[in-house]
Amino acid sequence: MSHPPETPSFLVAVKRIKALTQEIRRDGLAAFEKAEAAYAEVQELRAVLNARISELRRRSP
Repeated sequence: MSHPPETPSFLVAVKRIKALTQEIRRDGLAAFEKAEAAYAEVQELRAVLNARISELRRRSP
């Protein structure tokens, strides 16, 4: 899995996940390879978001 050169902001990552999910639903099996790549990107973005949320929770009093 490749990492983006710049870590996206939380909002950018959420918007990208939404766009990729819509692409996967729209293209379905007709574009399986594209959907597979989009899903991999979604997984990577979710990992970034989870890490950020965990960090915020650790910082909270």
